[in-house]
Amino acid sequence: MGIPDVSWTHRSLPLILDAIPVNCKSLLDVGCGRGIIGALCRIYRGMDRLVGMDGFGAYLEFCQKAGFYDDTILRNLSDTPLPLNTQEFEVVTCIEVIEHLEWEAGQKLLSELERIGSQVIVTTPNVLFQQKEYDGNKFQRHLSQWRPSDFRMRGYVVYGAGSLNVGYSLRKAVEKVAGSSGEYVMPNRVRQSARHISEILGPLTRNLPWLSTNLLCVKGGQEPEK
Repeated sequence: MGIPDVSWTHRSLPLILDAIPVNCKSLLDVGCGRGIIGALCRIYRGMDRLVGMDGFGAYLEFCQKAGFYDDTILRNLSDTPLPLNTQEFEVVTCIEVIEHLEWEAGQKLLSELERIGSQVIVTTPNVLFQQKEYDGNKFQRHLSQWRPSDFRMRGYVVYGAGSLNVGYSLRKAVEKVAGSSGEYVMPNRVRQSARHISEILGPLTRNLPWLSTNLLCVKGGQEPEK
């Protein structure tokens, strides 16, 4: 694939890893992308079975070459039910994926994750922003927004897993006055300061997820260390 368009990673990978039991023997990574969760599990967990599922074939080809997963499944995640048995895996992860589906399709996917795994770990932005079709992948676009209450209603424990939601709020406020170009009206120094403040105060949102830019949602199994 060459150098990917997405050259950054999820800032809360340690929290996600903490939520995966050390003695976990089987994990399904739904929307696995280029396999960051598979790679972490290969290094830090002793899996007997590790499977990646994604709708973009080029990502799965990369994962296969890297050897992150025992098996990979090409699947449009809006196409449910998924071809897996009930409680087939100890853990199912779905990292930065559900916002790429329409709302109803996302709800159906959650139901499938909960059927397939004893423990489900989901992360998603807590802010709405548009995203390009990175890597030529049409599934990279954002199509829905999710709130802590959406997951709590389904029995998830929800944590803040990002920065304090200052920068996005400031940008939205400026956009209301200056229009869609508001982000560029703000001096660069102001935008950088807002981002730094947000990142520094991010850990304070751990138990206040509605104030965080990202959510970590866990249902069943162990909770991540606080």
